[in-house]
Amino acid sequence: MACAVETRTMTTSLQLPDLLSMCSVFELRTNRHCRGVSQASEKWLLESDVSLSSMAWGAAKPGLLAAACHPSADATQLRFIADFLSLLLHDRVERPPHLEDATSDVFLLLSDRLSRVAYKYPRWYFQLISAQRRYHEARHQLSKNSTRGVVPDLESYIALRRDASGFWMALDMVPYAGDVNVPEVLLEDASFMRLKECACDIAVWSEDILSCAKGIPAPHEANLVTILMRERNVSLECAVSTAGTLVRQSVDAFVATEDALLSVPELGR
Repeated sequence: MACAVETRTMTTSLQLPDLLSMCSVFELRTNRHCRGVSQASEKWLLESDVSLSSMAWGAAKPGLLAAACHPSADATQLRFIADFLSLLLHDRVERPPHLEDATSDVFLLLSDRLSRVAYKYPRWYFQLISAQRRYHEARHQLSKNSTRGVVPDLESYIALRRDASGFWMALDMVPYAGDVNVPEVLLEDASFMRLKECACDIAVWSEDILSCAKGIPAPHEANLVTILMRERNVSLECAVSTAGTLVRQSVDAFVATEDALLSVPELGR
């Protein structure tokens, strides 16, 4: 996809990688409860004074995202996930990272429902809370780096970006939607962790690439594309192409890792 990109001195045409084609290997289905859950979730968010000033909930479509990610979840599960993803979207868009504090944590709106789920799945709950803590810490660290003009190296950025995206929390919704307790042997398996890392990287690298369509981030703002430009001393076009290659490699690695896990009887059940 070609787009016009604003830089600080000019407008240039940029060919973005075909991310949709790269991800065509994944089956796309939508939960049958999508419409009703989306409407109920949006109503609850507005009644809770949670809104996006820069975009309508209808345009963001967090309910559709939840329905596409969890096509087999029942209505109650899908509603919780849709509410959670909506709050995550609101937090990322509307609340600057330097304002991170517990008193303004929008996820507290889910505390009653989370406590009920925690009673049934205590290990899952602690895993989610741990991911939430890392999310806040990573966002704060990226903000502090930006204020100080510090750009992390690629390896450091990968770890920070995974946590700051909130995607680990989104992945934690998968066992909840499946109504399963993930076996300890699987949680501790290196291949299973690699599977989650690949899924996270596909999402966040794609987001970094697509953000370039809105304009190139300033040199002190961490983004996969700008970090590749700096570390490898390459042009914008080359960095975007390299970022697209990283997405493709993550897709390939996800599929290969998934196949390997499913071939192990005690892990693939």
